[in-house]
Amino acid sequence: MDLIAACRVLVEVGERGSVTGAAAALHVAQSVASRRILALEQHLGGPLLERTARSASLTPFARDLLPSARRLVRLADELELDAERARLRPVTIAVPSGCATRELAVVDAAGRAAGLRIEFVPAAPGRRAELAAANGVRLAVASVPAADGTWAAELGAAGRRAAGPALRIEALRASRTGRVRDGDAGARLRIGPEDDVPHVRDVLQRAGFASGLLPGQLPVDDATTAAVAAVLSDGDLLLCTEAEAAELGLHWRPFAGLALARGYVLTGQSDHDVAAVRSAVGDELAAALGAPPGGTR
Repeated sequence: MDLIAACRVLVEVGERGSVTGAAAALHVAQSVASRRILALEQHLGGPLLERTARSASLTPFARDLLPSARRLVRLADELELDAERARLRPVTIAVPSGCATRELAVVDAAGRAAGLRIEFVPAAPGRRAELAAANGVRLAVASVPAADGTWAAELGAAGRRAAGPALRIEALRASRTGRVRDGDAGARLRIGPEDDVPHVRDVLQRAGFASGLLPGQLPVDDATTAAVAAVLSDGDLLLCTEAEAAELGLHWRPFAGLALARGYVLTGQSDHDVAAVRSAVGDELAAALGAPPGGTR
């Protein structure tokens, strides 16, 4: 028996003085309203209505129960209202600061089509982890080694001028004359905040030192703006994805002889939220991260 539905009929009969009026108020058939009253009588163990040919009045037993029935109906209505508000509450997702606005808008649009409202909180990897741990956001795109991630975005070098098809790290090593061997590259390959994580930064620095680069040739910048400024003013290179390079108006090329990628995984306190977002906007989110659609392990 649907206790709440039956209590709604009882409350309406008390208000309108008939089962017919109660059925009309609740937009159900009179036979349905009558069956609900009968089921409630059986459930509660006593008669609820004094029936006559033209009307139905509440029995003393029913009048004693009416205040509780009203409270139950009111609480049920409040519960449904709270559920509707909860469904409309946006899913906040901490994402990399370098995600292009248009790509995030595509994720948002795909989420709306699937009945999800999404809000983005751009942040660096460490800050995204803090927000997720403190429940500052419902979900976060966590930075992980590429082999452990749901998505992997290939990293390369971007500069202000077009260059060859690929860059070898050792080409940044200065020759005896002091000039960099790669004439299209600056002397430094800058690492931005998004890649200031051990599984990217340390791998690149080890490769650079093994190739004879000086420590100052692989600087780590606190802000992407400063890194891009050095690229534009000094001719340095920026470690980034191809999508980021296009967004910044830079010329990108992959590395030769060095496999370097960002790994990303969607995390959150609720497995349901994670599954719902990945199912609804997984491919669009991958594109915003500069990764192939469908997930890459």
